[in-house]
Amino acid sequence: MSITGKEGIALLDGLGVNFAQIERDHVRARVYGPFDWHPFDRFSPYNPLRMPVTEARVAFVTTAGAHLSDQPPFDIDADAGDPSWRAIPVETSLADLILSHGGYDTHRASADKNVVLPLEHLRAFRDENRIDSLSPNVYSFMGYVADTDRLLEVEAPAIAERLIADHVDLVLLAPT
Repeated sequence: MSITGKEGIALLDGLGVNFAQIERDHVRARVYGPFDWHPFDRFSPYNPLRMPVTEARVAFVTTAGAHLSDQPPFDIDADAGDPSWRAIPVETSLADLILSHGGYDTHRASADKNVVLPLEHLRAFRDENRIDSLSPNVYSFMGYVADTDRLLEVEAPAIAERLIADHVDLVLLAPT
């Protein structure tokens, strides 16, 4: 059950902020009125993992707006959002990451960047043989993209081509 806190922020059972509801309300009010989440509570029958996870090459895609200092920041001021992406080598130190995103508190996330781009955890899974290997790069988008044409027609297919070329078996997608 949702209630509203004193600042007008949606709370979930009074236990904390319901970010999913905040985001849904934002998108409905400013971008697309009939928007709703599509829950997935079971594995996809269309593209099942055909091997144990311990044998899989894993890639990670985030919408955290992460980039390196020598890469351009995401355009957080664009009305239609920024559909571009950045490739980040999987061995990158978290200290070398910069977060550019207007949709969440990047200062708080910068205190532990693993919350939006869990590079240390992914490398630990690899090193502990919980997965076979990691794709050479992780990919970062900025989560706000209101005009999705370029994202769907150009940017996402470019990432898919790279993932196929890297022989990735499993892609973990993490929205922010």
